[in-house]
Amino acid sequence: MNKVFKIFLFINLGLYLISCNSIVVDNTSFSRIEVIGPDEVSIYNHIQTYKDSIDNKLDDVIGYSDELYTKSDFTNINFNSSLGNLVADIIFIQSDSVFTEQQNKQIDFVLQNHGGIRSSLLKGDIKLTDIYKILPFENEIVIIEISGETVEEIISFLKNEINPHPVSGIYIRDNESLIQNRIIDSSKKYYLATNDYLLNGGDNMFFLSKNSQVYRLGYSLRDAFIDYTKTNLKLTSKVDDRFLKNE
Repeated sequence: MNKVFKIFLFINLGLYLISCNSIVVDNTSFSRIEVIGPDEVSIYNHIQTYKDSIDNKLDDVIGYSDELYTKSDFTNINFNSSLGNLVADIIFIQSDSVFTEQQNKQIDFVLQNHGGIRSSLLKGDIKLTDIYKILPFENEIVIIEISGETVEEIISFLKNEINPHPVSGIYIRDNESLIQNRIIDSSKKYYLATNDYLLNGGDNMFFLSKNSQVYRLGYSLRDAFIDYTKTNLKLTSKVDDRFLKNE
């Protein structure tokens, strides 16, 4: 879990315990918790100092979005969204850099899940708290080595979904699909950047268990988005032709 988020939860729990007098749940009473040591006012002030610091950090402006980006602006033909594309492209850039440094290998494409994006990115200044709203889950980026046959399973699955799952580095068409602008080779091994939720069968993507190896980067989706935003300052994206249906 992100360090800032852990401190944020701890502080709010501390404030809650200090302020609670008596709670009744199903006729069971829980007495006030007495704090041993300094008086409650001193403890409250001590915790409040850290809470204010965290709140201020979450309000820090770390970049700028030149438009409103959402995960729902896809069409029946252009089956991808502006925010989904932004997330997937950022994951590609950030994870490829880390994977190259750690393993001296490069990823081929990215697959994330539509449901993992929980909010839109508004036009204007981007604050740290905005990214926490967009990517609230503690999902870690993982790189898995898969066969070309598994890639074909992924494509077939994505074509039958109601909502578009974010992808990058792969182009999907009704008649032909490409990875890095090359025809998919069923005998080749590909490196896919995804997340630990999908690796474990989330959103019914059980086919991701058909992998030769798993590399854990120790890098969360949210941290990747934050790092990229801080480095690039201005974010831009659009619905494009990376996934076309009903041609």
